[in-house]
Amino acid sequence: MMATYKISPNFSIPLIDVPATSKNLKNLRESHNFTVAQVQKLLGMENPQSIYSWENSENKYLPRLDNLVFLAKLYEVSIDELLVIKMEKTDGMAVCEPGMPFGILQETLEFITQTTSPATKIAIEKYYGFSLGVQ
Repeated sequence: MMATYKISPNFSIPLIDVPATSKNLKNLRESHNFTVAQVQKLLGMENPQSIYSWENSENKYLPRLDNLVFLAKLYEVSIDELLVIKMEKTDGMAVCEPGMPFGILQETLEFITQTTSPATKIAIEKYYGFSLGVQ
């Protein structure tokens, strides 16, 4: 269940900067000397289209959370280093009830909650539409 609350007009929330994150994903892959085909194979994907979509700053697609965790481990960076976070002013905020997101492994959620900053957790919640129970 999602509720929206009015808040101070000067309030900012952290959000994932999708175009900048797309560029960052591509830069990290290239700086670690991985080809798209290699990442595709390591992720067990049949074709590379998803990876190209994630790395295209004109698209608005990011990897699923389990793939984000995999990429962070592959590139030996934190989720905070993988995602580019921006602060955006808002006058309202949608709040999700805490709960287990459908189809996401508990191991993935634990990795994210234990290794990311509060701002990144909030941005992840906003982008993926569920609550990690961030206070």
